[in-house]
Amino acid sequence: MHKNERHVVKVIYFFSIVVLASLSFLVLKAYGDGLASETLPPSLIGTTNVTLTIGSIPFLIDNNHAGTQLNLVLMDADTQKPIPDATLAISAFKGQNAVFGHIFKSDSGNFILNFYPQQTGNTTFDEKGGLLSGLFGQDSGNYDVKGQVFNTGGLYRFKIEVITMGAYDNQVSKTYNAGISIPEYDNLTINDPNYGTHQIQIIAYYDQIHDIKYDPATKFVNFTMPFDWSDQNIGQLTVVHQEIRIPRALGDFVVTKYDAYVNNIKIPDKLISIDDYSMDAYRIVHLILYKSNVQSLQSEQKDPGQEMTFALRPSTDNAFPVIQFTRNAQYKIALSWDPPAILPGTTAQFSFKILDPYRMNKTVGSIPYDFSVLEGKNGAIFHQVGRTADSDNGDTISVPFPPDYTGAITIAFENLNGSSFASTEFPATVSSQAAENSSQSTVPEFPLASLTMLAAVFGLMIFFTKTRNTLKMR
Repeated sequence: MHKNERHVVKVIYFFSIVVLASLSFLVLKAYGDGLASETLPPSLIGTTNVTLTIGSIPFLIDNNHAGTQLNLVLMDADTQKPIPDATLAISAFKGQNAVFGHIFKSDSGNFILNFYPQQTGNTTFDEKGGLLSGLFGQDSGNYDVKGQVFNTGGLYRFKIEVITMGAYDNQVSKTYNAGISIPEYDNLTINDPNYGTHQIQIIAYYDQIHDIKYDPATKFVNFTMPFDWSDQNIGQLTVVHQEIRIPRALGDFVVTKYDAYVNNIKIPDKLISIDDYSMDAYRIVHLILYKSNVQSLQSEQKDPGQEMTFALRPSTDNAFPVIQFTRNAQYKIALSWDPPAILPGTTAQFSFKILDPYRMNKTVGSIPYDFSVLEGKNGAIFHQVGRTADSDNGDTISVPFPPDYTGAITIAFENLNGSSFASTEFPATVSSQAAENSSQSTVPEFPLASLTMLAAVFGLMIFFTKTRNTLKMR
């Protein structure tokens, strides 16, 4: 893919995530549970309709991040303007432990709290502007906080009390509760006899994870995190999110579908989503449990203890056909192949249909296309320029694979109907061994469970495509 096209794809995917995140905010309660940012529902303080936003930005994203910045804004919900002369008493907790407590002031109603974690010592709070700001009675709302704060990832809960707003002598009383997650990054090294040594990265947004391991016989990746299964805690919860980054070169994990378990209970496929756009070298698998899902898991356990144990493995179910939109949202392609496990020195039959995205299972008629199978992202194993049959039965292409190649491949459709923007890719793998279950497929890029997300952002994709094409013509 051209560099500029990949950038556009990432922008589209980013905005699709923004859309989904915005939809999730519509159901947030006043007690959040640790998203990267949160806008609390409006409520009256005196005669003013007030809302509070809170967000976090790690200075450096890893387990030894240099710091975390919290941004808080006390805002008039009607005018969408910050409320000046605000005083907030903020207390933070992780689990049952208090992290810090302090009173902060801001002339503007905007608060920036820069936290620098230290392993020892008392917590200090220094307002930027120092003595000069204090002499003139000004409060910047910008503070440096140093101490044993945010030195580990996971979920932090906040009790935020509004003491003044509008004027420092205008005392009020209103309490908000919110939660922010600091991402926790951990790596798992896998030594695969066929694909070599690779690292799977696990990012936890709820709490620190431990006991990370891999079972080569079952291909299960397992990890555990603390979790309070009480009704009170689950009642305050919005989402539990885990992110698993899998190297594309780790062929056995590059599949159309995954099975995931929590405390040995299989979770529905709709809670598992695959992102093959955001990173070049990795595919990202998201496990997203909402409150109702956690409540269902709770009801199925007699004694869940104080932990969530996650397990993820490549599914042996056949998820064909794999369906994907072209980058300009003009077509969608349904692709499958036989045998499902592609082996070196064999010939695979690739069957595909180029479909009208607006009509259910309706092919677009006869159009030209370029079809390629690449070694990884470069080096053509096979290339064919063709024209689709004017039939709803689709088309089939036979691809012979060299006997000496194993590893990642890319199945590329380009230049559909002569448009350089009408293209898409399907990653897959040439395995050195036959799969134990011949129904196991080895391609990933938006399994059927992810099509709901594609439908939700389809209009957005068309908007960006039209915008891009307009700019291109200028």
